[in-house]
Amino acid sequence: MPSENVKKKSTRIATFDLLRGYFMLSIIINHLQWYPNGLDWVAFRGTLLVSAAEGFFLISGIVLGIVRGAKLRTKPFREAAILLIKRGVLLYIVSVILAFLFTLIGWWFFMDTPGLKPGIRPIDQPLNEVIMGILSFRYIYGWADFLRLYSIFILISPLALWLLRKNLWYVLMAISIGIWSLFPWALEVNNVSNTTSELLMVLSWQLIFFGGMTIGYHWDALTKWWQSLTGRIRRSILIPVLAVAAVTLVVDVGISVMQALGIAPAPVTEWYNSLRPFFNKEELPIYRLILFGLWFILGFYIFSRYERIIKKLFGWLLLPFGHNSLYVYILHAVILFFAHMIILPGQGSNILINAIGTFVILGIIYIAVRKEFLFKIIPR
Repeated sequence: MPSENVKKKSTRIATFDLLRGYFMLSIIINHLQWYPNGLDWVAFRGTLLVSAAEGFFLISGIVLGIVRGAKLRTKPFREAAILLIKRGVLLYIVSVILAFLFTLIGWWFFMDTPGLKPGIRPIDQPLNEVIMGILSFRYIYGWADFLRLYSIFILISPLALWLLRKNLWYVLMAISIGIWSLFPWALEVNNVSNTTSELLMVLSWQLIFFGGMTIGYHWDALTKWWQSLTGRIRRSILIPVLAVAAVTLVVDVGISVMQALGIAPAPVTEWYNSLRPFFNKEELPIYRLILFGLWFILGFYIFSRYERIIKKLFGWLLLPFGHNSLYVYILHAVILFFAHMIILPGQGSNILINAIGTFVILGIIYIAVRKEFLFKIIPR
């Protein structure tokens, strides 16, 4: 929901970039899993009921809806569709290459090395089976696994854009919700062929992406509608939403902190663990979607209202990460693959070593972005 403090297009985009930069920072730190490291507070070790990944996909969809949708509304559909298809094909190729290279490198050099990412195919499996698995996304490996989802969504997005241009957003959302609802059935059916829930995330996570694309396409209209409401009505809507979001976030963070410190009462831990199935990451149940929606509104409100302060304090890092989020994501996948064989992921190790390692990784990525290292090769 647009904040009443956000009125200019440039400000809105800056808010999105700051948020996306924060989500990328959280994803990197959580994937490193070098805890404690002094940055545990950024995303609370990825233990919350909602992750930064949902925010990344939603903002990616919103920005796509704005840049490739609303801004190209007067251009021929073919022009926008070709741009999207080219982008999707490029991301598919990059995803395939990364999975293949990670597998080969793991086979050749690191099969017996602690820290090698789990999930690699057996070294004696026929190469043609591995290649076909990678090409069909039946086998995913490495730290860029979400790239496959993004490439699929981008390749499908011309159809979504066509529906949006025809003002059939409700048809798009009905289709998207219908596909999302198929996840439990698909998982049950595919259990026979040992298909993991991770491979079926394309069914559930598309709802966030295309929901974001729909929001982005109508962003100006939504903003104008929000600003047309009286201040009293806006407050009557916003205050309860922000209050519920803040309370649920504080409770979740509080329990996660207590568990990390080993001081969570047994009944609290038991109750919290009983909630986990209702917030499954792969399936994205309705409870997780609602909680994510609440927290995203809260995050957007904070980042838009205090954008100037956030930009002044953290913009030097968040904006480059947000502007070049795909580049950062791909680069972090490559670096982490090797970094985990130097410092094993996990909790309870030396905080100084973890902190130094984490800051070194973030520094390498930051310098690479500032120096535009391989910008012409790695998608941004």
